[in-house]
Amino acid sequence: MKSGFAFKGLRTLAAAVLLSTFTLSTALAGDDAQTICEGNGGYWEANPDASSGTCRYSPDDLPNDCPEPLVRTEFWVSDTLDSFVCDDIPPSSVHDEVICALIGGTWDESGDPWTCTVTHTAFGDCPGTTIYQYETGTADYLGYECVGGEGGNGGGGQPTTVLRNPGYSKHGGKIKDDSAGSTHLGGSKNGSFYYNEGTCTEGCIFTPNLPAGAAASLPSDAVATLYIRLADGGTGSYTVCFDATGISSPVIYQVISGVWVAIPTFSSGGQICATASGDGAFALGGS
Repeated sequence: MKSGFAFKGLRTLAAAVLLSTFTLSTALAGDDAQTICEGNGGYWEANPDASSGTCRYSPDDLPNDCPEPLVRTEFWVSDTLDSFVCDDIPPSSVHDEVICALIGGTWDESGDPWTCTVTHTAFGDCPGTTIYQYETGTADYLGYECVGGEGGNGGGGQPTTVLRNPGYSKHGGKIKDDSAGSTHLGGSKNGSFYYNEGTCTEGCIFTPNLPAGAAASLPSDAVATLYIRLADGGTGSYTVCFDATGISSPVIYQVISGVWVAIPTFSSGGQICATASGDGAFALGGS
């Protein structure tokens, strides 16, 4: 199998940056570094706790100001952003769900071999979907196959069906697309996002991680959460949905004027849904 990678040879960039130069619209005063990181769609690795560690943003995350398709890696010390680097992550370095998500993919250990499926245009060796393959049990990189378009795996045929699209992990991700579309959380997390044409032109963050204030005041019956943030003050409309299986009287809450409020809902495809616009924090509740 072919083992090349589209952005092989990109140089790692490094720079120090002051926290004041970085917009953290989901963070509130007094938040720790982990809350700031995850509230902006990042992936936190404690070293050794929630105040000091590493935060990584994929090129599809709004806070990432690194040139595509590099990953922004921040180093935090005592809740202060110390520095960051722009990293190139080749598929040979992918070994779990989090690292797969950082290159825009969905990690799957249900088959043999394990796979990381990438559908985002900023990544992948294929014009269509790229399925990176890894040794079952060890996650050693084996190569890739293409779905759609030309290019391929150096022989052996191509898959004819697309795996789960668009391939976000339980941490969510970012959409930047003029057209309408939809996505959902993976990793057993509950939440779907359906956006209208033009809503995500400048980017939409889609994550189960709520801003600190909303997370601290969650309704007592909340069992799932979803946060939508639109770039550059976007106000486009969209729909959020949750799988309400096992809940006899489901309700969707939204933070309105700083307070969680039950909002009008409707049923669609076995899910409970609600429409909204602009930034929104949502939660699924009920009995």
